Amino acid sequence: MRLNKLLLFLLLILPVGLYAQYEGIDKDYFEFPIQPDKTNFLSGNMGELRSSHFHAGLDIKTAGREGLNVFAAAEGYVSRVRVSTGGYGNCIYIQHPNGTTTVYAHLQRFNPIIAEYVLKNQYKRKSFTINLFPKRNEFKVKQGEIIGFSGNSGSSTGPHLHFEIRGLNQEVLDPLRIAGFDQIKDELAPSVQRVALKTMDIDSRVNGQFGRFEFSLQKENGTYKLTDTVDVHGKIGLEVYTYDQHNGAANKNGVPLIDMLVDDQLYFSQNIDTIDFAQQKNILIHTNYQAQKESRRRYNKLYVDDGNTLDFYDAKVNDGFVNASPGEIKQVSMQLQDAFGNTSKVAMTLRGVEKKKAINTEIEPSKGSYVQDNTLMLFQPKDSTNNNITIYKEQGSIIAEPTYQNDRTNVFLIDLRRLLPQSVTFNDGSQESLHFADRIPAANAHSYLSDTYSLRFSKNALFDTVYIRARHFIDDAQMEVFEVDQDRYPLKGSVYAEFMPLAQYDDLEKYHVYSIKNPRNPGFVGGKYDEGKFSFNFSSFGKYTLLKDDVAPTIKKRSVKNGRISLTIRDNLSGINSFEAKLNGEWILMKYEPKRSLIWSERLDKNKPLVGEFELKVADNAGNESFLKLKLE
Repeated sequence: MRLNKLLLFLLLILPVGLYAQYEGIDKDYFEFPIQPDKTNFLSGNMGELRSSHFHAGLDIKTAGREGLNVFAAAEGYVSRVRVSTGGYGNCIYIQHPNGTTTVYAHLQRFNPIIAEYVLKNQYKRKSFTINLFPKRNEFKVKQGEIIGFSGNSGSSTGPHLHFEIRGLNQEVLDPLRIAGFDQIKDELAPSVQRVALKTMDIDSRVNGQFGRFEFSLQKENGTYKLTDTVDVHGKIGLEVYTYDQHNGAANKNGVPLIDMLVDDQLYFSQNIDTIDFAQQKNILIHTNYQAQKESRRRYNKLYVDDGNTLDFYDAKVNDGFVNASPGEIKQVSMQLQDAFGNTSKVAMTLRGVEKKKAINTEIEPSKGSYVQDNTLMLFQPKDSTNNNITIYKEQGSIIAEPTYQNDRTNVFLIDLRRLLPQSVTFNDGSQESLHFADRIPAANAHSYLSDTYSLRFSKNALFDTVYIRARHFIDDAQMEVFEVDQDRYPLKGSVYAEFMPLAQYDDLEKYHVYSIKNPRNPGFVGGKYDEGKFSFNFSSFGKYTLLKDDVAPTIKKRSVKNGRISLTIRDNLSGINSFEAKLNGEWILMKYEPKRSLIWSERLDKNKPLVGEFELKVADNAGNESFLKLKLE
C-alpha cells in the first residue's frame, strides 16, 4: 500500500515531459511552424479520439484563412512530398539531423522550388496525385524557411495546418511534450463530463442490472464526483467521457494521460505519447464503439478489452477491471492530465452487493432485443400469471424464466456462447425474429454459408468474437437488402461477402453494391458480378443493396482566364473516379478539389498560351463517362 501511494505521489509531482520517452531531443530544437510570433490555437491535439483513428500531431487553426506562411520547424532536407485528393492533401515531410521527421499537411500550395519539382513530376507521370521521395539533401531547408502555405487540401474539413513530429521509426510524437511551444496557451484542466459502468459478463450487475450505465458528475472543491454510491456485482469496466480545452478556444481536444486507482492502487494508466500508424485501428477497441454509435459520444475505456494490442497502457491490474465482493467498498479515483500538466480528479464509491432476481431500480427496456458482448437481452412487461418466454433454436425450443425483474418489467439474459436463438415468443403471443446466423471467433479464419449468401472472415478481421445476425431479403419498398448485423461491432479488417441477387434486374452488369447505412445517401462499395453472384468486401457491418448508376458525370465550365481553365465535375450516385484532359492532343494537368467539385488546369510552361482544342474526359465509379470539347482562344 505504501509503495502504491509513493507511486501516485511521484506521478502527480513529476513534470509531464518525464512521462514521455523523448530522450535525445532538445526541447528548443523545433520552432513553431506557423505564425510563430503570435499566440496560436488548436483544433486537434496528439491522441485525440477520432472516429477511426487517434489524431496524430497538432491541428493548428488559421482563423478560417488559407495562404499563411508555413515554416520549417528545424533545419533538414525534404524527404517526401505528396499530393492527394484525400488524407493529408498537399503534404511535405522534412528529415532532420537528429533523426526526427516533421510533417506539414493540408497545404494550399508548396513554395516555388518544391512546387516546380512536383509539377515536373506530375507531367512526367501524367498524374495529379503523386508521392515523391527526393534525393537526400536535394532540397535542403533552414529552420524558419518558408516551405509552403497553409490550406484546406485533402480530407481537411476547414483551413488549418496539420503538424507532426515523428521519431526514428516514423512513430508520431507529441509536439507539445517535446517542444512545449509558448505559442499555445493552456491553463485549463481537462473537463470530465460523465462516467460509465459496464457489466463485463452475464453474471455482473450495476445497481442490480446488466448493461452499461452512464452517470453525470458534479464538481465539488475541484474534484468531479459521482455523488451516489453505485452498487455493483461481479466484473465491472469503467469508462470516461472527457475532453481538454485550451485558453481562448472552444475546441474539444483529447486527454492523453489518464490514471485510475482503486483503493489507492493503480489499476489502469494510459499515456498517449506516441502513435504507431500500424495500430491506428485499435481506436475502435480503445473506445466503446457500440456506445459511440448509440450516443455519439466517444468514451475512453479504463480497461484493456479483448483484442486490444495498444502499448501505451503503462500499468494494469486485472486489465483495469474492478471486482467488488458483497459488502466490500471500493474507492475509485481518476487523474486526467493534459500535455501542459493541468490535472483533473474524479472520485466515486462502489459497493459490492449480492446479485438478486427482484430489484427496485427502474428498468429501461430496449426496443426489441439488444446484444452486449456475449449476452442477448430480451424484455417483456411483467404479468401476474405467466412471465416466461419461449426461445426457438435451429432445432427445438426452450422455456426461459426472467433473469431479473422489477414490478413492471422482466429481463431475460441469454448467453450467446451457448445458444444462438432464431426467434422468441413472448407471454402475450407476440414474436420477434432474431436472425442469428453464426458465432464468429476472433484470430481465426472463418466462413459462413447460407442459401443465398456467404461470408468469409480472415484471422485479422475481428478484435473479438462476434455473434452476427444476417439476412437477405426484399423489403417493403421492393429493394433488395443484404444485412449483416448492425454497425455495433468494430471490424479490424475487411470481410469478404458473396450473394445471389433475389430481385429481377434488367442488366446486372451495370449494378454495383452500395451501403445503405444512410438510405438517403447510398455509399458506393463496388463489388463484382460473376457467375450469378455479387462479391465485395466490407469494413463495417450494416445493410447493403444493389443500385444502378447509368447517368454519366456532369461537367460545367466555370471560367477561362489568366492562362487557366476551371470546371466543376459532379456525379449523382457512384462518385467521381477519374478525369483526364488534353490540349491540342497533349496531356495537361488538372488539379482537383473534391470538396468543391472543382478542377483547374496548370501548364508546365507558364509562358505557353492556353489556346486550341481542349478535351476533358470524366468517369464515375460505375464506368459512365462524360466528354467535353472546347475551343479555347
